[in-house]
Amino acid sequence: MKNLNNQGWKFVGLTLLISTIPYYFIIAGAGIESSFTLLLMWAPALAGIIMRLINREGLFTGLDWNPLKSWRLLLAAVLIPLAIELATLVGTMWLGGAELVQDFMSIEGGKISIRGTAMLFGTGLQAWYIFIPNYLLSYFTGVLYYSLLFAFGEEYCWRGYLQKQWASDNSKTIGFVAIGIIWGLWHLPGILFGHNFPEYPLLGGLVLMPLLCTMFSFTFGIFFNRRYAIWVPTIFHGAVNISGEISNIALAEGSIVKPLYDSIYFGLWIIVATVIAGKHFIRTGAWKRAPESRA
Repeated sequence: MKNLNNQGWKFVGLTLLISTIPYYFIIAGAGIESSFTLLLMWAPALAGIIMRLINREGLFTGLDWNPLKSWRLLLAAVLIPLAIELATLVGTMWLGGAELVQDFMSIEGGKISIRGTAMLFGTGLQAWYIFIPNYLLSYFTGVLYYSLLFAFGEEYCWRGYLQKQWASDNSKTIGFVAIGIIWGLWHLPGILFGHNFPEYPLLGGLVLMPLLCTMFSFTFGIFFNRRYAIWVPTIFHGAVNISGEISNIALAEGSIVKPLYDSIYFGLWIIVATVIAGKHFIRTGAWKRAPESRA
């Protein structure tokens, strides 16, 4: 833990303190679907802003705000979660762990339509070469909206502040792990009240979410460290949450075998995080050299 500096721990403590306010109202009866969830997702950003002001740092110091410089990373950030979600959905159905909602998708005369999903250019029967761009453009729009309204509040400081303190160098594995565990446990109160893992809230809150957030920490974090482009983890985060709605809409609720679904989903993210981290460490030789902070 010696590589985790006090500035990072002060940020963690301040984030937890600020988060008690929205969590109080959520637990008191407002619920996880209330507007207090929006406030909760911006609690890390508020903590980060306060820390930057206390230490007389610029609010935008050390972050790249130009999305055009990182468009390849942004494209990967928006497509990787979508691919994982679709693979999980197909894999779960193939193994008999879920069924599609009746009439969710219709294919007639080479044209495709789906139900229950908002699309920019309608959901009626469309030729595949219209349907696919329509679906992807609608997905991208949803990711952008969610990322700006919700995900940015977390990523501005989980990656933009805490990672700059604890894992600005990709060789600092302990930093990525610590951020992932803390970030995962930060979700614990909401999970215990039925969010994310209603079938097994204790397992989900204490084990599964910290594990998943650790995979996200490596994936989002290594991409972020390429240019310190804050939009990359923000879009990654937004894409994870938006793509997660696909299965909620497409799969009949009572038919889903959640342990199977979660096992496939977690397994895919573990593979992706391992490949991204391994590829980076091999390419840069980061695992051979002593950690060197660039924060």
